[in-house]
Formats: sequence, structure tokens, C-alpha cells
Amino acid sequence: MRHIEIEQVGSPIRRHHNQRQTLIGLKLNRIGRVQWVPDTLATRGMIKRVRHLIRINHDPAAPKPTARAAVPDEAADIQLMRALAFDKNGIVLEPYDDAALKRGKTPDFKLMKDGKLCGFCEMKSPRDDFILAAPETGGMAVRENLPFYRKLGSLIINAAKQFDAENSVHEQPSILVFVSHTPKIGRRDLIATIAGLPVPGGKPVYLLGRKMQNQVMAAARKVDLFLWIDANAGACQHLTSGDAKHRAAALALLALPE
Repeated sequence: MRHIEIEQVGSPIRRHHNQRQTLIGLKLNRIGRVQWVPDTLATRGMIKRVRHLIRINHDPAAPKPTARAAVPDEAADIQLMRALAFDKNGIVLEPYDDAALKRGKTPDFKLMKDGKLCGFCEMKSPRDDFILAAPETGGMAVRENLPFYRKLGSLIINAAKQFDAENSVHEQPSILVFVSHTPKIGRRDLIATIAGLPVPGGKPVYLLGRKMQNQVMAAARKVDLFLWIDANAGACQHLTSGDAKHRAAALALLALPE
């Protein structure tokens, strides 16, 4: 039997109790919970009743992609990042040599200005080209479109580990750059991943499970400046945390406003 992958993205609070019961029937009833449910008429009827509270991550009845989109060039991402943020501020991106790379994970670049180390930079390129990549004969299907916030959360956690490898005592600013190639993912998703969705007069609604949310928040504290680059529009936005250790230094480094 075919199955549908569904995920709860909304809360049934202040909604009719039948909607909560439907979520329970779908084995959800918690934001961020993912389930595979049988593809039956009854299941689709339940999904339709709470479609405003869930997202379908995989639908076997959906049309299959016919062609794979071109994979963006990492070198082009680096060039765009340099042009929008670093070159105009006289900052040189110095990659690590082979010996350093062999010792373990490092950020992508050391940031150098006037021949002196002034920070570290890691670049990530979130993409969401396909729902499910078709496997080769005898291979396994690989899911590429993890929900935006889980994908971004994993990238933040991994970046923090890379910064720790070279900046463990946090003596220099750490800058995390996202070069996005999909209009479906924006700076607002990065904010929601870290801080949750704001609720007027109440606590924010977090989009991750408790364990991963705590990991993401802890990792984000090790980042002094986030840059969000829209590769399609060629635009750059920034984001900082008020308690980042080198927040002021990172902003000054790139001549960015508070």
C-alpha cells in the first residue's frame, strides 16, 4: 500500500475539538511531528479536514518531477558572497590549506583584513529542488526537501561545530552566510528556525522538537552575524542576536547598521 508523509505545522488550540481528534487519529497532535499514513480515502478525508494545520511532505499521487534542476555552482556562490559583503569592506576570504582540512572540520574561510585575522566565515547553500530524488536502479530514494526549518536548523548546528574547531574560545567574530537558491526559503524562515513564530501576548511557537530546538538555539549563540543572500535577486540581508559575543565587531567589520 502507498503511504503519505504528513507533518503538523499548526496548533489546534482555540479550534474545534474535532480538529484535535483528527490530528490524534493521524498520529500527530504535536507541531513538528511527522508520520507516514496509508494512502486511503478515509485518510485523505482526515487530511482535508485539518489541511490548515498540516503539510504534506510526500504525496504518492503528486506528479513526479521530469527533469533535475541544475545544481548551483559553489564557486559562483562564493563570488556572490564576496561581492555583496566582503570585497567592498576590504576583507579577504582565506581558505584553509590541505593540512588544516585533514585535521578535522573547519569553517570555510578565515577573514583577513590588512593582513590580520579578524574573524571566521562559513557558507551554506540551502536548496530545495526536489521532493524526492529518483534512485538509481537498486538504490534508495533520498529525501532532499526536509522541511525548511529542520534543514536550516541542521545547517546552523553543523556550522557551530565548524566554528568551534577554529574559534573554540570565541576570540574572533563568527559569520554564517546562507546563499539561498530557492524562493521558498527566506530570511524569515531562518528567524523562525532560531526564535520560533511570535504569538501576540504569548510564548513563541517553536517549529522544532524540544531537543533539536535547544541544539539550534545553543548553536546560534556561537554565531555573531548571519547573512542571508538571495542568489536569484542578488540581495543580502543580515540578522544578529542581541547577546552575541562579538555582535558589534561583526557589524562594524561589514559596515552594517545595528
